[in-house]
Amino acid sequence: MSAVLTLDQFAVALRRGRGKNVPILDDINLTVAAGEMTALVGESGSGKTIASLGVIRLLPRGASTAGRVMLGAQDLTDLSDAEMRKVRGRDIGMVFQNPLSALNPSTRVGAQITEVYRLHTGESDRAARARALELFGEVGIPNPADRLDDYPHQFSGGMRQRVMIAMALACSPKLLIADEPTTGLDLLVARQIMALLTKLRRERQMGVLFITHDLSVVEEHADQVHVLYAGRSVEWGPARSFFEQPRHPYSQALLGAVPRLGQARLVSIPGNLPDPETRPPGCRFAPRCSYREDACETAYPAADTLGGTVFACRRGREIVPEVLGAVPQAAVRARQSGPVVLQADALGVDYPRSAASFLRGLLGGRDRLTALSNISFSLQRGQCLGVVGESGSGKSTLGRAVLQMIPYHGRVILDGHDFTTMGAREKRAARLGVQVVFQDPRESLNPRMRIGDIVAEPLKLAGMSGSRARRDAAAALLNRVGLNDRMMSQFPLAVSGGQAQRIAIARALATKPAMIVLDEPTSSLDVSTQAMLLNLLKDLAETDGLSYILISHDIAAVSYMADTIAVLRGGQLMEMGDAASVLGAPQSEYTRELVAASPHFRSTNKMGAASGAVAVADKSGF
Repeated sequence: MSAVLTLDQFAVALRRGRGKNVPILDDINLTVAAGEMTALVGESGSGKTIASLGVIRLLPRGASTAGRVMLGAQDLTDLSDAEMRKVRGRDIGMVFQNPLSALNPSTRVGAQITEVYRLHTGESDRAARARALELFGEVGIPNPADRLDDYPHQFSGGMRQRVMIAMALACSPKLLIADEPTTGLDLLVARQIMALLTKLRRERQMGVLFITHDLSVVEEHADQVHVLYAGRSVEWGPARSFFEQPRHPYSQALLGAVPRLGQARLVSIPGNLPDPETRPPGCRFAPRCSYREDACETAYPAADTLGGTVFACRRGREIVPEVLGAVPQAAVRARQSGPVVLQADALGVDYPRSAASFLRGLLGGRDRLTALSNISFSLQRGQCLGVVGESGSGKSTLGRAVLQMIPYHGRVILDGHDFTTMGAREKRAARLGVQVVFQDPRESLNPRMRIGDIVAEPLKLAGMSGSRARRDAAAALLNRVGLNDRMMSQFPLAVSGGQAQRIAIARALATKPAMIVLDEPTSSLDVSTQAMLLNLLKDLAETDGLSYILISHDIAAVSYMADTIAVLRGGQLMEMGDAASVLGAPQSEYTRELVAASPHFRSTNKMGAASGAVAVADKSGF
């Protein structure tokens, strides 16, 4: 097929402070063909998003580029700023990770789409509105005529992403760039979005540059894969060849970090990506690679090919691609009875439907929305309860009720103490025994506090006297989660997402809780950082007897962590049982749909799907 996008020795350098420009991307050669999807993958900080911003020339001020960016036969680097503004939106569409922040909250969604269409085509308002209505129907928004005049906040996350796709498609672009379009969406919605993108690119013969850290989605949907590490290409080629026979050690490590049913231990990559200003002169992955040799550290390896992919590794021909198949499988654990840490009896949560409903509720009315209904379970020491379900199913509501953050009815008993019978002072003391780690660590860490103070704050609230003692305890907690206590004087913005989540875990451990509620703790993390955190949490359960409630859209991550899985839908408990039974032989149709929507490696993959993986027919629609 003809190439829609070609990057030819493309390089990007960004300015740091008042100093010189620092190279971020070097010598990238990438092609996106018409009607095909090329996935750009790699850890956070590898340069994926910078590459996409370089294509559409929306890099930060002071950035410099080299090489060519070809859109068909047109070199975009030769265009003036005014000419490039005509290309963006008309020939290149963009779908961002967070549609709520990408859409104007004060403008109706139909007006935002018609503005793009009129700007690039010169058509009338009537024609533009007709086009917006047509696009809404094409991307599967129900009752499109009734939704054009709604605001972004009136749509769900999945529907907002469909609005973004409609806007990106308004002028029938040749190329669509999708930057993490399914991150944060539940499994069923994410599957629908990916099916929609696949359908549209094939019908329109549109090229898609798909940026993601989720290799399971890549395996299921991409035609080509391009792996970046620290700004350099390390392996690229057909997706099928990549997943069957990855040749670069970094590619193998990324694949080994993807959770699969029954896996005993996730492969985590030691160390971190090098800082752009201090990258090694040779192979940039060499400091973290177990296959490295002296020559790897002196010059970047030349590209080689074997088995379908091209790779930049001196030892790629001799490395047997067996990392996934070699990962040991966990032995089936006999369920042992132990002390019950948490017990919930007939737990329920109701919300007023509106302000008027709230007032009626005060007067004894019953106009309320049931968010959680009659949920009962018990959690033993050292065990993990995985809670899964689509958005709006009541997962986070369950976590907030256990954390005593919202009113509820029923009983929550922690270590034998019933919260419903406690006084205010007694309840404050008991709440130290249950902590939380949120989805976005940067939102949950105070950006104005130093990391040492953030970790020490719960100790002060718990009554520990002496700032020196609290500081020493905070340093010990950071070391406990694999961080250096030298970062205590830093601020949260100075650390990576994975490090920030470790800081959140250290803070949660400060009061020596009996259990921790984990609310989507890995959804925004790349696979290697996710593996590192899940391994850490599992180790803490073994060594400290910590118990967890893990709330997640990621069925694979839940299968790795959980002893018991609860499936929620509309606030109702659809199914509960040990993880192997719920995932291996689900009893409800809804659970079967969730498992089927979870991307997993196909059984025909030579890398080997985990034994016991569930095979369910694909029933996703648009």
